[in-house]
Amino acid sequence: MSFEAYLNCFEDGEESYFPTSIVEDTFAPFITRREPEFSCWVVTYNATAQADLYLNLDPGDASQCSGFTVARPPDDPRLYDGLWKILRATSSVVYCPGECPPMVGRAETIPHLNPDMVEALGSPVVVLDGHEIRDRLERS
Repeated sequence: MSFEAYLNCFEDGEESYFPTSIVEDTFAPFITRREPEFSCWVVTYNATAQADLYLNLDPGDASQCSGFTVARPPDDPRLYDGLWKILRATSSVVYCPGECPPMVGRAETIPHLNPDMVEALGSPVVVLDGHEIRDRLERS
């Protein structure tokens, strides 16, 4: 797939942060390169499945991030399982441009989302696994 997907954390309608270690722990087996000047981690699943994660690090504390952009998400279930794992552990949402509703891993995240984002993208849905995230992104 050639597009970008976004994962962002919210609390009370505002951008929020979670430990960067959650992203690290989720993707550690697949991180093949780090480009600190761009806050980019390259995750590689096989020769044809690779993506760049551009982290939104807290400017004052890189141990915290508000989420990341996934550039060119590959069609590999391990990526989407990782996204779902992060959604379940944080008050985050996955979304992309197009006809895809914002996706959360827990219903209790929904009241924390930014109202302008919900108005622009539509009502959020609770996804049950990584497969559902992939299917919804592919349809957008």
